[in-house]
Amino acid sequence: MDSTSGATPPTPPDWRTALLTGITLSPAPAGSTNRLGWPDYDGRPALRWGTGPIAGVEAVVAVWDFAVHGGSFGAADAAGFAAAASAALKARRPLVSFLRSGGTRLQEGVAGLVGLPRVALALAALDEAGVGHVAVADQPTTGGVWVTIGARSDLRLAVHGATVGFSGPRVVAAMTGEPIPQDSHTATAAAAAGLVDAALLPEAVTDWLRRALTALSPPYSPPPPSPSSPGSARPTVEVAHRATATGTVAATRSGWEQVLATRTAPRPHGTELLHAFVPDGVDLTCADRLVTARTGLLAAGGRRAVVVALGTSRGSSPGPDGYRLLSRAARLADKLGVGLITLVDTPGAASGPRAESAGIAAAIGDAMAAMLGCASPTVAIVHGEGGSGGALAATVADTVVMTPLSYFTALFPEGAAATLRIPAEQAANAAGLRPSELVRLGFADHLLADTDPETLTRAATALLTSLHGQEPTARRQLRWARWSTELRNSL
Repeated sequence: MDSTSGATPPTPPDWRTALLTGITLSPAPAGSTNRLGWPDYDGRPALRWGTGPIAGVEAVVAVWDFAVHGGSFGAADAAGFAAAASAALKARRPLVSFLRSGGTRLQEGVAGLVGLPRVALALAALDEAGVGHVAVADQPTTGGVWVTIGARSDLRLAVHGATVGFSGPRVVAAMTGEPIPQDSHTATAAAAAGLVDAALLPEAVTDWLRRALTALSPPYSPPPPSPSSPGSARPTVEVAHRATATGTVAATRSGWEQVLATRTAPRPHGTELLHAFVPDGVDLTCADRLVTARTGLLAAGGRRAVVVALGTSRGSSPGPDGYRLLSRAARLADKLGVGLITLVDTPGAASGPRAESAGIAAAIGDAMAAMLGCASPTVAIVHGEGGSGGALAATVADTVVMTPLSYFTALFPEGAAATLRIPAEQAANAAGLRPSELVRLGFADHLLADTDPETLTRAATALLTSLHGQEPTARRQLRWARWSTELRNSL
């Protein structure tokens, strides 16, 4: 009660109201059957769905009402969500899930629980058709709704102040006998762990959704390749091999001098390039801050793409979470039919007991498989260090580009020196790691003239445009043939 007036304080307005103003909701369906004879159970669904613009982008939305049985998910909710996914599939519009749920509708027992695989199958159909899905985890989002809808969406946002997690705090306390720590099961904790791509205040959600839905909306479809151009030749870029002062100096360096220049000379880092490539995109994140990704419109040409920086700063050695993000990015590009660009700058993946026990080997292998299997055009730009399988996982693309301040080798020089018991300088000079050598060997396709973001962005966009013009099955077969064939015999 208000101590001054005695009146009941007004209920704070729902921040979603303005965002959903243009949405036409479907009629409320009949409730679930009271199979278990639960006293006074009405079976009303907590979920409603509809269509209309969200932040200016046409979408299908599924909206949870926490006031109805705590937003819990029963048979009627599963039917509603499946209908929303079907509408998104038919219209080829992104699906947006506004989540407020404590999980499965316990008053329905297993009849409510089996709604979860129904949801999983509905979302699998969206994946198969290349239709995007965004989830906004609000207060609270737990249980099966988080498992099957929130945690598996293409792009994920949590609202500041929301409880987000597999089990709700009371369930955790009941199972463990202890309350959860204060900083656990929160939107902020989920963002720090890479479980969501952002944790934002309600007033920032609209702009995030604008960028996310723009990235997930159906992309421009280029015309099919002409019969006379089956796409068997590797694409070219105008900026490749142009003589510059930077390129001239690079041609005269020894292998060791190239390594030192890569490590010390001024050049953009991965995060700077990522933002230059996709200035108005939305980030995909993980707990490993040495790898990040972004999807949206490329600055040059306006084509949609997913861009991954494997190495956000110099000397980055990504861990398992970083490679899992690379896998996720490759799967998203595959699903949406948009190009995938990787920006490679790492002397090698993380090593040591922590990385080993966390599955670094399997994570690298899975990422490499995701890159090789991606049905979309792929371009790898090695703009810094490239060492061992940790760098190769992000480089097995349709087209590989080097810059004057880059190198690539089987193992970073100091590691090779320790293995071969020779000086690091000798190991580097004998490794064939310089960009010009890598082009001559057939490992790389292009050596760019410069390292600035504009040059790299224009080159990547031109290459993607050329690759998009190739027949998809033939393009992927060319990729597989490329990476299953030995390099040229000599420099």
